Amino acid sequence: MRNRHGDIGDGQAVQAAEADRNRELAGLFVGLRPHLTTLIAHARAGVEAIPPARHHGRWHLLISDLAHAAEVAEQILDEHPDGRDTTTRDAQLWPYLQTWGEHDQLLRDLALQPANPPPPGPRLTGEEQKWWTTRARAARSRDLLQPQESRYDATGRQLTVALIPYPDEDEEVVLILAGDIDSPHMQVLGCYDTDDEAIRDLPPAVPPGVLFPDGQAPVPTAPTRLPLAQLTRDVIDAQHSGDVAEAISYVTDRPPHAPAGHIAQLTEFLDTCATWAAALDTRAGHEIAVRLRMLSAQTGHLLQDLTHVGEQLEEAVAVLPPHRTPSPRHLPTPRPPALATTPVAAAPPVSTTSAHRR
Repeated sequence: MRNRHGDIGDGQAVQAAEADRNRELAGLFVGLRPHLTTLIAHARAGVEAIPPARHHGRWHLLISDLAHAAEVAEQILDEHPDGRDTTTRDAQLWPYLQTWGEHDQLLRDLALQPANPPPPGPRLTGEEQKWWTTRARAARSRDLLQPQESRYDATGRQLTVALIPYPDEDEEVVLILAGDIDSPHMQVLGCYDTDDEAIRDLPPAVPPGVLFPDGQAPVPTAPTRLPLAQLTRDVIDAQHSGDVAEAISYVTDRPPHAPAGHIAQLTEFLDTCATWAAALDTRAGHEIAVRLRMLSAQTGHLLQDLTHVGEQLEEAVAVLPPHRTPSPRHLPTPRPPALATTPVAAAPPVSTTSAHRR
């Protein structure tokens, strides 16, 4: 059953959809069950294999949270064997399986750390590094630096692979940059002929952060089934700038054979309200119609600006920093120690190869 706005209002249909979701996740978890101990052990080993950093304590806490969720889920499975009240069992499993689904990338990235140490190789000399850093900053100021990939190393340092025009030649060179590429502290760590060479010389990526580490995300005022509220949730969950840019595109798009984006819909709404007010054929109605049409015109500027911002986010190829580690879902979060008692080890230099021009 749908209401006058076309929204599904059948509670039984919602319950059936949730039951299907729970059943599917329970089946996936049953298949994963024999490997849980190994996955947790590899993730713990991954944290121990990399230099200390301020976010490692939160990673350990998340791993413990996953281990706790797995333990509770296994108890539920043991209490409800297959074929006996699986609907109730699957509903009880859902909060713990949701935790595993949210942090599968963290387990994967941490488990890869010991197996993928930075490759050895010569580094840029001091003069070479200074020369390339100056060129990279100049290229960025002229919008000629093109980021290709961004990640964080185990110490929390941002690394970016980017292209810049090679001096006095009609070709490009690939650089690895350390730090915010718009910061005066940005430095070039190495230069290469191809982005594949540069990416191979990067250390393994660490799990990116989340927008709201403490889990206090604002709740959209509209139900999550509405498109704009769902896009807000997508941005909250996004870990890459391209995901946010994609959400913005849904707001700004004017596709020829699909529903218009939210700003286009807002423009149409305001124009319709203006037409209605003008149809009153009164002085007040005409004045209100004029104000509504002025508001409608402003959405055109908003559309242009927001489209440009979305393009900038797409070009940034950025991820959230790892120190924005999410809080555990099931275990309590301990109070962080004072900064003076938690010294951060100095970041070791990333091994980079100074490519020879062919």
